[in-house]
Amino acid sequence: MRLIQRPTPSPLHYLYAALGSLATVTAIVLLFTGDVERAAAAFTSVDIHYLARVFLVVAVISLSGVLSYRSGLWNIGQEGQAVVGALAAVASRNALEAVALAALFSTLWILAPAVLRATAEVNEAVTTFLLSLVAIYTARYFIDGPLRDPAKKGFVVTAEAPYLDILAAAAMYLLLLVGVVALYKTRTGLTLRLLASGEEVVRYAGKSPRVYIATALLLSGAVAGVGGAVEIMTREAGRYMTLQQVSTGFGLFGVSAAWLGGLHPLGAAAASLYIAWLYQVATNLKVMGLPALVANALVGSAMAWGLAGYVMYKYRVVWR
Repeated sequence: MRLIQRPTPSPLHYLYAALGSLATVTAIVLLFTGDVERAAAAFTSVDIHYLARVFLVVAVISLSGVLSYRSGLWNIGQEGQAVVGALAAVASRNALEAVALAALFSTLWILAPAVLRATAEVNEAVTTFLLSLVAIYTARYFIDGPLRDPAKKGFVVTAEAPYLDILAAAAMYLLLLVGVVALYKTRTGLTLRLLASGEEVVRYAGKSPRVYIATALLLSGAVAGVGGAVEIMTREAGRYMTLQQVSTGFGLFGVSAAWLGGLHPLGAAAASLYIAWLYQVATNLKVMGLPALVANALVGSAMAWGLAGYVMYKYRVVWR
């Protein structure tokens, strides 16, 4: 068996992947509930505000994946960059300042991987992933140190992040979405996409690959950080970080949405809505008493199908 690159890829393969994901989720829910009525309840019980909030967080972070992967660069550290963004939000006095600081500090967080990739060809997948682990321990230091709320005696928590209304978060996401779509209509955006075909192609077009590698990774990191800030600021209560709740998992959900959406900004938006619904189904299953690992498997399967969709889109299988 071998894979051969398709001369004319069809976006329909991403639809097949989405249908495969839906079939997998349905099978898992039916298997563990063992009851069609309970399974139907898990699928159809929806809290609109909760769904909208999860959608916005996943959708913002999915744009980080689109910016990176469409340039052929593997930023898989969105989880860590989102943690840095959340920390910046906790340290801010208002929502506007929180978004600005989240973008700034998450950009600085990915600066070293970007420079190392652009100048020394150090694999960005490794460095961004390792920095995600560093981000978690760094966050724990700040939670138990400089950002600890002294008023919460006996509890190790930070001060609360400023509140961001869900409509304001939606408006900000729309601005980001329009910005990314518009970016790909410009020469800069075209060159960023050319990177996926190889640095030689960019060089042949008279551009410096190093500049565009750094640009793609820095933009990707900044957007992931904003996603982390949106996550903590749109909570109706408990807008603080604790030692036990540093990593929320939304970074990986955003990566899943980017792949399942075919690395297109609008496709990623549709996939984010699907993953937000999966998250709601997973929450419903936990309420029903099923293990959290079963619920997490639902979202994990979406990521696997997203990658499968990309492989089906790019290649065909030859059985000889």
